Amino acid sequence: MKKIDEKRQNFRGKPVSERKKAIGRRWRGWLAVLLALSAPALAARPATLESLFRDSQGRDYQPPSPDELRQAEQLFQRAFAGQVETADWAALGFQVERLTEQGGVLTVIRESPDQRRGRGFYAFAAPLAGAPILQAPHALSDRYTGIIAVKLFASGRFAAGAWSTAPRAYQDDDEDVDADMAHRPDSYFVAFSRAAAVSRPAGAVIQLHGFAAEKRKTGAGRKAGAIVSASQRQPTPAAEGIARCLGGAFAEPVLLYPLQVKELGGLTNQIAQTLRMLGHSGFVHLELAQPLREQLHRDAEARQRFGTCLAGARP
Repeated sequence: MKKIDEKRQNFRGKPVSERKKAIGRRWRGWLAVLLALSAPALAARPATLESLFRDSQGRDYQPPSPDELRQAEQLFQRAFAGQVETADWAALGFQVERLTEQGGVLTVIRESPDQRRGRGFYAFAAPLAGAPILQAPHALSDRYTGIIAVKLFASGRFAAGAWSTAPRAYQDDDEDVDADMAHRPDSYFVAFSRAAAVSRPAGAVIQLHGFAAEKRKTGAGRKAGAIVSASQRQPTPAAEGIARCLGGAFAEPVLLYPLQVKELGGLTNQIAQTLRMLGHSGFVHLELAQPLREQLHRDAEARQRFGTCLAGARP
């Protein structure tokens, strides 16, 4: 007791500044212990589809070679059949991860951190007969489209999904870089879509896009909440079905191109052209105005209604 009393007296006899420093050192020591104890729990937090997608985003884009795209298309075909070989994807610079979302097991194929070249983020679910495929080719540029597609896919009603992981366009050393996955003919998105047409001919392929109402050239375009098209000058059953369903589920005007609106038809969309060449008639180009995107991002009930319309699409 005597030694303890002496230590107390010595501590109290120190200047206030020194006492504060001593208390601070003790507090930092306890904080370090608490952080060390909590680190394993934080590290063990399970990954989600959204967290993996966010972690896979970058800025740089490098076009793949024709040989690489041929290999990727073959691997995508196997993935649609439920066969994902980790070693084969690793040879292309990708890693394979499996996770559970809302009771369903998902397989994610994404670029390894040290080999990111903007080639995209891909997810596959257990094959469902006729289940559509989602695409967000401007996931980083058309606000909320990427996250909306992630949340829709996690609901378990879609067979596969593809997301861009680089900005649609940017400058690098004063040079314009084109990373537009809806229009480049030499992309992983094209390889993924070709594999989808061969492997799942009965499944619709639905692309989510975003538009600004104030930039529209027509009154109909400025008032639209959504514009649905088949990226051609005639509607298809898949596009008509989605437009009809969304029109009954939302108050915002949902217009069908080219019958109700004459712009944003997606006529130059490379994925649509690729699928048509392969005899696939299930492509749907879905443009969403910002207010509707904001609603779908924050409102789970609205997103549920939206997802139901998309999940029912058939070629």
